[in-house]
Amino acid sequence: MKRLSQAPLLHNHLMPDIPALPPTTDNFDQLMQAGASMHTEGRREEALAAFEQALAQRPQDLNAATACASVLTELQRPQAAWAIMVARREVLLADADGACNLAVMAEACDLPEEARAAYDRALELDPAHVRALNNRGLMARTGQDWSTAVNCLQRAVDAMPQEPALRVNLIDVLCDMGQLTQALDGVETAIAQFGPLPDLCLRRASTLAFMGSFELAGQAIESLDPDSKALFARNLAPRGGNSRMQQHPPPPKLDAWELFAAHAFNAMQRCDWRFEARVTSVVHDLLTQATSSAIPALRDWRDLQFHSMMLPITEDTQSRIWSLLGDSIRRFHVSRIPPFHAPVKVSTSGNRFRIGIATASLDEPRYRNALVQHLAHHDRKKFALFLYVPTPMPQELETSLLRPFVENVTQIAHMTDIEAAQRMRVDQLDLWIDDSVYTANCRPEPPALRVAPLHARFQTWQRRHSSALCEYSFGDTHTHPDMTDHEYGAVVRLPHTCWLACNNDMPTEKPSRESVGLSAQALVLACFNASVMLDPQTFALWMQALRGLPHAVLWLPAYNRVTQANLRQQAELANVAGNRLYFLTRTTRLDMLAQMPLADLFLDTLRFNANHGLADALRMGVPAVSCAGHNMASRLGGSIIRAAGLADCVVDSEAAYLDRVLHLGRNTAELAALRQRLATAHSTAPLFDTAARVREWESAWVTMIERQRAGLPPIAFDVPASA
Repeated sequence: MKRLSQAPLLHNHLMPDIPALPPTTDNFDQLMQAGASMHTEGRREEALAAFEQALAQRPQDLNAATACASVLTELQRPQAAWAIMVARREVLLADADGACNLAVMAEACDLPEEARAAYDRALELDPAHVRALNNRGLMARTGQDWSTAVNCLQRAVDAMPQEPALRVNLIDVLCDMGQLTQALDGVETAIAQFGPLPDLCLRRASTLAFMGSFELAGQAIESLDPDSKALFARNLAPRGGNSRMQQHPPPPKLDAWELFAAHAFNAMQRCDWRFEARVTSVVHDLLTQATSSAIPALRDWRDLQFHSMMLPITEDTQSRIWSLLGDSIRRFHVSRIPPFHAPVKVSTSGNRFRIGIATASLDEPRYRNALVQHLAHHDRKKFALFLYVPTPMPQELETSLLRPFVENVTQIAHMTDIEAAQRMRVDQLDLWIDDSVYTANCRPEPPALRVAPLHARFQTWQRRHSSALCEYSFGDTHTHPDMTDHEYGAVVRLPHTCWLACNNDMPTEKPSRESVGLSAQALVLACFNASVMLDPQTFALWMQALRGLPHAVLWLPAYNRVTQANLRQQAELANVAGNRLYFLTRTTRLDMLAQMPLADLFLDTLRFNANHGLADALRMGVPAVSCAGHNMASRLGGSIIRAAGLADCVVDSEAAYLDRVLHLGRNTAELAALRQRLATAHSTAPLFDTAARVREWESAWVTMIERQRAGLPPIAFDVPASA
């Protein structure tokens, strides 16, 4: 992505190389020439002094003002640069170049509205102004306003067809939009015109990878020059999940799958489901190759591990992905850390059990609040808790909230995997628990390197437990109702629910429906899941429900506008007016909690059930409906709802799910009765008794540790209900 900056020093013309003159002369032209020469030589401070003297002589000269502003920007002084430009706003806006320069400076100062207005003014004066078209298109790309981006960038290409950088920008936007065929055509056309420029060859390899044409993409990657290969490798870094972090060893070779996955998973984040069938097919192909190969290719499977939960694949397939992740991590780190030796311990009444917990990010208030409430209920006389926090640069306020309940809070964001594992070993843990699985800061490497005699995961979202990384996983009698019929591995079944609903933050205000844009007469069906957790199967059922309930609307979170547009388009394709979809405004967590009770019924997603958002909705008094699926990810919602006392709202088929929603939507009295039951359940239902649920977790920990100390292998077992 290349922006065309303001014409600095040179107002669309080149200055000759001339000897630098001492910036003491009174001649305006000589000062400008001297400044340009010194700038070319990299003597920015001296150049700025010359330009400032020139500007003092002619305060309204746009070349001098632009030159000063350009150098100030290069010297990391954008506010000073903006002050020079904005003082001449009216003069600048009378000229297309001047308006464009003003816009560029506004962007540098993070003033998008000012920049947008100035670019539009430049295009009003000169509709073919290439810099304004290009930069306005890139602004639209940042805001995911695809139609404006394509329109501006195509016009820039038409106005200056000899400039390859403009073609590259247009190709990038087409790839962002998922218009991959058009993007590839654009690349091939540009290569035919300009030759195999590195930027174009790189786009060709990337676009082929995005399309899933792995053989052609591989050939294109191999043909790249060394610098382009290095750039291609850097492009793999901003993928989703833990790959954003720099602590992990890079893949041993450039892999087109990595870019394909990045593009496909980003599309899933935007509810663009056009690539679902292709992604599913590629996943099966990769797993077949890995299974048939004696030494499978090293890949980072962690992003697929999460996103596979939203794909139409089986539980067995998801479990294979988990196993391959563990195998890849071990092979990445082979012989890079001394072997783990468990400390010899015996169970005595005087020794506390040492429990290490790898947390998710403390940046999110919802998680931070839940973690504090969870830790506050533990028995510190019996358990010594150690936290390992992956939050980059956590605030002291965040960690200070946790310290009263734990022995230590260790920040590991800056550590490599090996450093983090070695640090965890120092604490001589009895049990290490991962509470960050599938979040952005998840680090599955420490358990692969062994940091404690036992490893476990709070949530795996899989029923089939793989011991590749952890000995134990947790479930309950709803997520694992058929333990005797399946070999699930060492699953610990909790008696009511494996979800700890610990949040206790409560709003003080009670907004009206009208204040958030909802009709007082509408039946409000809601889901407060992240956009990536939506899937086409669930959305199709929701559209059937809206067709059957003409007075209903669907209320969703504050997704970005591309996601909103995609969902409204899907609604229109399902013969549902797009304006029946409402979206929360971006607001604080407490404001969102205050708005939740305005919903009539929470609709759970099918493939990956709601968790935090569902527990919040139930706590705020909103009844919910869920459909139990084939794996833990699709059964956890039912576990939460049952523990809230609404077992009759958990069904086992799509048809029953739709029938239940339609029945409740047409029977307001029954829906009101559900709401009353939920309100009463706050004092009796297991979901809301955090202290009792924590006692059950502690009982499970003791059983696991005592078995290990006795030399017994991990086994599945049931935890008795807390009194």
